[in-house]
Amino acid sequence: MNSATTASLICPACGQAFLSMQHSMEGVAQCPHCAYSAPRGSFGTQAQVAGVAQVRRRVSQTQPLQGMQPPVIQPQAPSTFSPPAAAWPGMQSPGAQPPAPAFVRPPLHFSQALVPTGAPPPSPEAFVTPPHLRGSPWRSAFIILAFAVVCGGALWLWWDSASAATGTPAHGTAQASLAVPAPQAQLPPQPQIARAVIPEPDMSVFSADAKALVTELFAADTPERRAACIHEAGKHRDEIEALLGPAATPKVESRLLSPIPGMPLTLPGAQPVPLFKLVTSACPTGALLRLETGADGRRRISWPLLFETHSAALAGFLNRSSADPAWFHMGLRPTHGLDIASELRSKYLTFDVQVSAGGVPHYVACVERDSPLGRFMDRETEWGKAYLARLLVRRLEVKADAPCLLVIDCEGAQER
Repeated sequence: MNSATTASLICPACGQAFLSMQHSMEGVAQCPHCAYSAPRGSFGTQAQVAGVAQVRRRVSQTQPLQGMQPPVIQPQAPSTFSPPAAAWPGMQSPGAQPPAPAFVRPPLHFSQALVPTGAPPPSPEAFVTPPHLRGSPWRSAFIILAFAVVCGGALWLWWDSASAATGTPAHGTAQASLAVPAPQAQLPPQPQIARAVIPEPDMSVFSADAKALVTELFAADTPERRAACIHEAGKHRDEIEALLGPAATPKVESRLLSPIPGMPLTLPGAQPVPLFKLVTSACPTGALLRLETGADGRRRISWPLLFETHSAALAGFLNRSSADPAWFHMGLRPTHGLDIASELRSKYLTFDVQVSAGGVPHYVACVERDSPLGRFMDRETEWGKAYLARLLVRRLEVKADAPCLLVIDCEGAQER
């Protein structure tokens, strides 16, 4: 027995021992065998039971139990002959008196060890529960009432949702509940439109073609050889000769050609486009170069993008004071609009503009959100992706950290 934590007690009702953590004599202890509850003082310990049991055993051996009369010994006449004792137990000699019945002491139960001799064991009904341990008579009624309210509310909600699903009003007159709802016309299922996944072109093939075309373009000594490297060269013959012809002074020389990591997408169309950085003696920051596939299936250099980014056409347009719009090829990337004032961010969609391979100078393109073009570009562009488009722009005079362009139109937007 660990006196610091538990105590070994004997139940006075069933006589079995058990462990209890109740040390207060006024506290209530309960027997785990027969569920008898009584104050701690009514239970005896193992040592008390053993000591009192020995005393009861000695007293019971010397004194008869109450209610039992001592045996009466009948006097017998003296006899000169005494028959010999039986040789075997159970055998009696003729004429011998039967032996007096031996007194059998009833076994002493553990539950009677602490009870006075002849007193009945304490009755479980004699214990009265203290007032602070008695339960409230209204507790069960309150629990039943709360359970009924919760079940009623759940049933009402289920009935209301079931009535709404079937089109029958949950509350109304009997005439309204009997009315047959009119059949509703079923709408045809709308087809789901998903974006087509276009595989990226082989960059190594485009790199080989771009290297061969650039080498031939800057080494050509006739307009015909230069025109053979340009897509739709007949529309741009004057610009080609002005930049690369014999009349150009000083002569432009090619310095570096390298692919640009990541492929932008065309806007509209979302087709991946391999781009290259072309550094020349007249454009140290690098111009943008892409290839176009002609009707004959051959790839050639797209001249408008190369010419505009090589000659910084957008920067020259913004330096003029004219308010007329103009078309330009440029790269776009959606942004949060941190370059413009905070009160204008809810009015415009903003894009970072790239018109050179080096990313300088930096411009911001703004599109009105509540316009058809703004809704088109919001739908066609995705966050984190770059796009290549031809836009109609003019200068936007707003307070910003970089020159701003107002996008008026996008080539191909009307077709979509």
